[in-house]
Amino acid sequence: MTKTRMSRPNRKPLFSIIVLLCVSCTIYFMATGDKESLGSAGPLASLKLQPEIESSRADFDPEEFSAKPMPAEEVSTKFTGEQLAETGPQLGKSGTDTGSGNTGLNSDLSAPEEFTETPFMPKMANETLKAQLGNSAWHLFHTILARYPDKPSISEKSTLKQYIHLFAQVYPCGDCARHFTQLLAKYPVQVESRKTAALWGCHIHNKVNERLEKPIYDCTTILEDYDCGCGKDEQEEDSTLGNETVEHLREVKLDEMSGLQRGG
Repeated sequence: MTKTRMSRPNRKPLFSIIVLLCVSCTIYFMATGDKESLGSAGPLASLKLQPEIESSRADFDPEEFSAKPMPAEEVSTKFTGEQLAETGPQLGKSGTDTGSGNTGLNSDLSAPEEFTETPFMPKMANETLKAQLGNSAWHLFHTILARYPDKPSISEKSTLKQYIHLFAQVYPCGDCARHFTQLLAKYPVQVESRKTAALWGCHIHNKVNERLEKPIYDCTTILEDYDCGCGKDEQEEDSTLGNETVEHLREVKLDEMSGLQRGG
């Protein structure tokens, strides 16, 4: 008995027709869709951004950027308008403020990197000139300490310390100055009072005398020996102090709580 096979229907034409219909529908809806939903597909040049672009080009100055590169912070602020947080003052090697605002004498003195650490004057070979210079310098040195206040303020103490250290840096006899700075490192400046400062200065002088094999000075009379002998003349009004006396100005204190002056 012969079996007859039934032929399966060919599905490929039907599948192709369905795909063709889907593609046709997609093209139709894309062509007839709402133009307002996505906007015009025209070129960028036709958009309303063109005037703003031209304005930006007009404000651009090539020389401003070719002269020197701008820091990233300046570029960000210039074009975005963003306000960046202010950075703190830049510090030097010693941790002191080196900002542009610190240009006064006090700020300069607080920055050790601004000064030399080793006296830079040349050696003085002429022994006669060296001795004359030494006598004059020691006389000035002891006179300053003998006239120093009995109860100096903090700023007066700091000023005297700075003066002595800087004087050593520029002393005309370089070899003398370099030896003196070694003594300052070993025997720090004492500025708590007039008597303390004067005795310290006499002690330093005797250390130099020992090195030079000179007689040792009697420090018990150092204040009397370098007293100018002015006496009551020092109590008179001084035109350079606004017709006030030094003692009067020293007694004037600022009341930190009320801001009123007292002691006058």
